[in-house]
Amino acid sequence: MKGRVGWRLVGATFISIPLTFGSAWAQGQNKIADEVSVVVTHGQVIGLGSGSGFIGVRLHAGEPVVFSASKGLNAVAQTPGRLLAFSGPSQRWSVQRLDISENVQTIQVTPRLIFVRTDKRLLGFQGAAGRWKIQELGVQEEHRRTLVQDHLAVVVTDRRVLGFSAFTGGFFAETLSSDEAIEQVDGNDNIIVLFTSARKLVFRSGLAVWGEIP
Repeated sequence: MKGRVGWRLVGATFISIPLTFGSAWAQGQNKIADEVSVVVTHGQVIGLGSGSGFIGVRLHAGEPVVFSASKGLNAVAQTPGRLLAFSGPSQRWSVQRLDISENVQTIQVTPRLIFVRTDKRLLGFQGAAGRWKIQELGVQEEHRRTLVQDHLAVVVTDRRVLGFSAFTGGFFAETLSSDEAIEQVDGNDNIIVLFTSARKLVFRSGLAVWGEIP
């Protein structure tokens, strides 16, 4: 297995133990260089790809950009009312509006995806396809932790675990029992394994479904 990459964690620190299985999908996914950049200028946000030309999206009058970042295939810009994501391969912007009372908690950008968590929902952007995927959070559903790697993201709440892949589908959920606790976590850019008090759950970027292992 390749050397371990650094975890991007929100809300917790985990003990990690080695995995003993490989993934053909993981081996087939190579690291990619930064291919896009984002520039805010003259009332618009411009997405630049590695080829010629650029694609711009116009800002509303008085609309400030409060955050922007780019990595690999994708870039993102946040304003108080919108999330703007740019895909290098599809050469287009995709816009998600934020509710007036919606607060962005975290934005994380990897070479192939953008993950956003607000106090109301989860948003994942697939950089190659240029598509947002949305998952509403339940009323009073409590966020416990978020794990983001290059090709996938996993969110743990007090009710369930949700997995998002840069390659396929949207958010995939697995319900946790009321007394089921997450005890350990391990993984890499394509696989995350959650060791709970009752079972071992695995989420793979190539399958984008939750499974159990012995």
